[in-house]
Amino acid sequence: MLPRVLTITIAVFVLSPAAAREPRALLDLPQLAPCGSTSHPRLPEKWRGIYLMAPFTKAQLVLAEIVSDAALSAMRVRLHGVRRGSLDLFVAGNRTYVLESEGATIKECRALGDTGWRPLPTDWIAPQSQCTGSAPIGETPVEWWKTAIAPEPASYWLWFKTSDQTPFRLVFPFASDQLPPFSGYALSYQVRFNTLDETGLAGIDAACRQAKPAMTGNPVRTLHRLIGKISQSRQPAQSEINRVMPELQADCPAIPFSEWPERLAITGVMTPFDSDENPYPAEVLYDWTVPAQRTRTFGGPEAGITVQDSLLLDPHGYTITHYRDRPLVCRPVLPGTIRPGWAARAPCECAATINGTTSLSPYGTARILVCPLASPRVAWAWYALSGRPTVFMVTSLRGDEGKRLFAVLDYHTWLPGHSFSRSVFSTPPQCAIASHSRSTRSPLRRCSTCHLGPAYSR
Repeated sequence: MLPRVLTITIAVFVLSPAAAREPRALLDLPQLAPCGSTSHPRLPEKWRGIYLMAPFTKAQLVLAEIVSDAALSAMRVRLHGVRRGSLDLFVAGNRTYVLESEGATIKECRALGDTGWRPLPTDWIAPQSQCTGSAPIGETPVEWWKTAIAPEPASYWLWFKTSDQTPFRLVFPFASDQLPPFSGYALSYQVRFNTLDETGLAGIDAACRQAKPAMTGNPVRTLHRLIGKISQSRQPAQSEINRVMPELQADCPAIPFSEWPERLAITGVMTPFDSDENPYPAEVLYDWTVPAQRTRTFGGPEAGITVQDSLLLDPHGYTITHYRDRPLVCRPVLPGTIRPGWAARAPCECAATINGTTSLSPYGTARILVCPLASPRVAWAWYALSGRPTVFMVTSLRGDEGKRLFAVLDYHTWLPGHSFSRSVFSTPPQCAIASHSRSTRSPLRRCSTCHLGPAYSR
């Protein structure tokens, strides 16, 4: 299992979004342009959307098929486990029901009561939300919206497509009822979104009003139990998956995970979980022949810090913080260089495959990997079969707020074999002094599955 310290070093090999005074990037960095408007995006009153949702833990991916009717204050949410199981829910006002159907015919409507779920509104943006900029995710242009929530300084993120102002991606730090069903999952991507003339929900509402009231039990716990039981079903979901998202398959190609090339340069944008931070660019330089890697991040909330380098050099790793008005600080708190085959060693597992070139697989057929971190946290990663990544997302839990953790890395530039001087891995004198204080019983020894360490074999 990957310990907590690996979450960022594997994604772009960093631990926190601070940084240095003079150092600059060798590559052109992605930047967020100003938002086109600060007006809240608004959804049509009647729509149907398909979303692929990743949980906070190592559970199966779920496809959500949602039909919403804001005029009726109702929505139908059909949840399909990518590997097995389904659940059909109807929400009208503060009432939630479980539906049983045969084809298009509703056979039974069972009342759960008030589960805390509410129909999705046309405006998903809260009064305190901020549009922080505009930049593409993969090849999809979007605007980036941040919403601060309790407990401080937690936040969740929504990305709206600039083409039609529909929600393309959602990321939440922990489960809640903010925007069900999305807020019950860590990461959600839009597969399809269509405006409807009619939803057919009025007939379901009329039938469900005749349902007997919930007899016993806590409606909130009952709903959570029903959602959890999707994964326990013995019923394969492939027929429903084929209907809703035919490009998705639950199994994966029987080929090894791609290894990182010996030399590699990467740029990307990192989105933090804490509400007092905004997305910031990062540059990664990797050379397994040294072996070494340097991640340089730009930005962050702490006053006086300009750039931070995470330098992983042979079996050692350093956080080097550059200040605007005082000497840099070097701390030997990181593991050694990441191994090229870290995905197989972690071990990561393939959760599903997206076939062809889509908005979720912009660089061709892609595998969705789930990698263990400090349990129950996991990382979700999208990798094209060519080895090029699109996104790396790290789940969090309540209590993680304020720890300066990043939520998502969106890869921008991917340059295998890129040439650069080995001098980029030079350590300042402060690191030699700091190394003497490194504990010989360092918990970083646990990282040796994916990283080099004090005793290692390449």
